[in-house]
Amino acid sequence: MSLFDPATMKILLVDDTPANLDVLNSTLKPFGYQLAVAQSGEKALKIAGHFLPDLILLDVMMPGLDGFETCRRLRQSPALTDIPVVFITAKSEAEDILQGFEAGCVDYITKPFQQQEVCARVRTHLALRASLSHLRQINEQKNRFLGMAAHDLHSPLSGILGYTEMMMLRDPRMSPEERQSCLKLINATVQRMLSLVNDLLDLSAIERGRLELQPGQHALEELVVERVAIQQIRAELKRITIESKYPPLPRLSFDSNRMTQVLDNLLSNAVKFSPPDSRVEVSVHLLDNAVEVWVQDHGPGLSREEQAGLFGEFHKASSQPTGGEKSTGLGLAIAKKVVEAHGGRMLLESAPGRGAMFGFSLPAE
Repeated sequence: MSLFDPATMKILLVDDTPANLDVLNSTLKPFGYQLAVAQSGEKALKIAGHFLPDLILLDVMMPGLDGFETCRRLRQSPALTDIPVVFITAKSEAEDILQGFEAGCVDYITKPFQQQEVCARVRTHLALRASLSHLRQINEQKNRFLGMAAHDLHSPLSGILGYTEMMMLRDPRMSPEERQSCLKLINATVQRMLSLVNDLLDLSAIERGRLELQPGQHALEELVVERVAIQQIRAELKRITIESKYPPLPRLSFDSNRMTQVLDNLLSNAVKFSPPDSRVEVSVHLLDNAVEVWVQDHGPGLSREEQAGLFGEFHKASSQPTGGEKSTGLGLAIAKKVVEAHGGRMLLESAPGRGAMFGFSLPAE
């Protein structure tokens, strides 16, 4: 499997000889890379500043700024310093190669070059860049995980400590009712903490490619009815009614436990963001080769800008739950990955002031 999509990778070709640029362009263009060209070091620096290539193939012997000085100036720019530079030049003496590496290049190809060699080296360096970018994203995600966990666990842990200290100090004088009230608060707090930890562990496992599905033949409508009944208990606290309708459905292949996570997330979100004395509508639709499940609320809705990043980790919409409920910002990200692991996709329709419809599709074959 490819480490990157060539169509997303940008390469800047720098050479003062048009014929050399033509050869490089014709060599690399069939792979689908985005290509830009410059015939001098000065133009290369300007183009690189707005093109932001993933790789630069740079000639050394050019009038004005030669390749070595161009490379040094690239390394001095914070926006360009990480872009890998590969020299393509006829200067093949050991001291020339050493000078190239000292200027900041990552590789050296001598002219006349073999087209297959250029293609192989370009692909290698682009794959390395894509891998480094992925590692940076994983590291940033890890830091977000740690920051989120520390922030969201600190407050409830302090609360539990306070309740337990109060119970120990006042235990002889506490009535059974007071003791029971404290235990209920501790239990509810621990449940929220456990939910956060489980979400973090789930997402971490998914990101490492360790999401294990245990599919079986199930009746999706029965699972919908079960989860609606459970969520209705919580909805009644806000005087919200959950209505559902669905046609006769064939049995589908899915992991029941994982799809329970998805349904619970969509239903609980709908209840969280719906105003009191409203309703949540659940509908199931049988299409030619898929089944769609939709959950509609009558809350504040979402703008297009908010919808764009809604399925990312730790994303929280600007609107707040109407009953003060807590949210980790992980549920939709997990739901999306679970649905996609089943070969389906997440669905969303919303507009400000018109509520939101979240859903998902599963293959019906």
